[in-house]
Amino acid sequence: MLRIAIITTLLAVSSSFVFGQNKTASNSNEEAIKQVIEQESRTFWARDFKSWQKLWVHEPYTIWTAASNTGVRQYYGWDAWKEEVENLFKESPEPVPYEGDVKKSNYNFRVYGNGAWVTFEQDNKGTTTYESRIMEKHGGKWKIAAVQLFFNANEPDTAPVEAGPNE
Repeated sequence: MLRIAIITTLLAVSSSFVFGQNKTASNSNEEAIKQVIEQESRTFWARDFKSWQKLWVHEPYTIWTAASNTGVRQYYGWDAWKEEVENLFKESPEPVPYEGDVKKSNYNFRVYGNGAWVTFEQDNKGTTTYESRIMEKHGGKWKIAAVQLFFNANEPDTAPVEAGPNE
């Protein structure tokens, strides 16, 4: 009987250790992903192309999509998205205020090995977007493979999709 109690205790302790490690690994991935998403926004708004591009997957399947009351914009493939952002930064090189103006909240994560699906809300001075990211791990670092953002359909037609990308 003592032997069964010892084995049961060892199994319980080792199981909690293993499951605790999985939760820690999950939290670690979630924090790393949040940092990439936040850094991507900050470098975009700062018009720092060199740093911004390092946070993206550079593949033909990379995609950026935004939808609002005024329409949908989509750039399919890294080359198309990169070109759009390069042009935007040339046309509007001045950094855009970010700190204090933009807040992300209500994150949800689904991490699958070297891939992840993330949703969150972003508030930019009262304009809400509902966003998702598909993330991939390349060389041990999380990168963005896809962005979808949807402006609240109940807001006025002032959502900036027609003016170009707005991370």
